[in-house]
Amino acid sequence: MQMNVGRPKDLEKHKQILLAARNLFLKQGYHGSSMNQIAQEAGVTKLTIYNHFQDKASLFTCAIELTCESLMATRPFELQADSNFVEAFAQACQIALNIVYLPEAVKLEHLLIELAAEQNPLALQFYNASHQKMCDGWEDFFQQAATLGFIQAADVEQQRLLLLSLLLGLRHLEILLGVRAIPTPQQQQEIIQQSIEIFMLKYGPNA
Repeated sequence: MQMNVGRPKDLEKHKQILLAARNLFLKQGYHGSSMNQIAQEAGVTKLTIYNHFQDKASLFTCAIELTCESLMATRPFELQADSNFVEAFAQACQIALNIVYLPEAVKLEHLLIELAAEQNPLALQFYNASHQKMCDGWEDFFQQAATLGFIQAADVEQQRLLLLSLLLGLRHLEILLGVRAIPTPQQQQEIIQQSIEIFMLKYGPNA
């Protein structure tokens, strides 16, 4: 997929191309971004792009993976036996909302919807690099919590689905459609508190 990126000069061009592609894909969508435009944005020739990437699809995949890796760099942390679980839970929820409401993340969601609507196979690669990583992080968090006795042992997928439905739900769809503003920090705190309260009613150790 990627070629001739061993030398420092090649690595620098490789990064230039990825950043230019990411910016254009997020701004103009997959179909709205041509290889000629990406070359112009990166300050290289189209031939140079093809020396680094097999085609537009492979360039898109690498650019989106780079974006998702930067967005997902901060993930829910490891729990300890003496952790304040509710406090740790709230911090993990805030991390998730901070990621979801970044301008780049909202643009990524729009791009994913565009690809999914046309049943483009790139949509699945995109999903695995972004949403699936967050899902895996939450399931690991709940597995740790159950092992330490902070919550009941249950199907971690169901726990993750409930939590994300409470945190995001219809509200997030309205944000993506542009009919609702991103919640303020105070509103986010209220959402997190309510979500945790409802979650613990079902999965708390004494539920």
